Amino acid sequence: MPLSLRQLQDVCLIYANDSRKCRYLAQDDTNSSVWYCLKKSSKKSEVDDETNDYLRDLKKKGVDPRKQGTPLGDNCDGYPILRYIKQGYDQK
Repeated sequence: MPLSLRQLQDVCLIYANDSRKCRYLAQDDTNSSVWYCLKKSSKKSEVDDETNDYLRDLKKKGVDPRKQGTPLGDNCDGYPILRYIKQGYDQK
């Protein structure tokens, strides 16, 4: 599992239902219990573009994006995507 459970809960805030959740957090395509931080991948720019479009749309509507439960945080440390090595602040 690429990100440890402690990394997910304490840093990436996988179970948070607000904007503090990391926007770069993504599930594995084949195993929904595995999570990655996309901050050091080519998908980071795609996530940033989608997030910026979303924020612009909400601003036009006069809606507070932090109250929408959408992940907007930038709290992933930025690990390369490694499919078989656990990563996180609690791993060595």
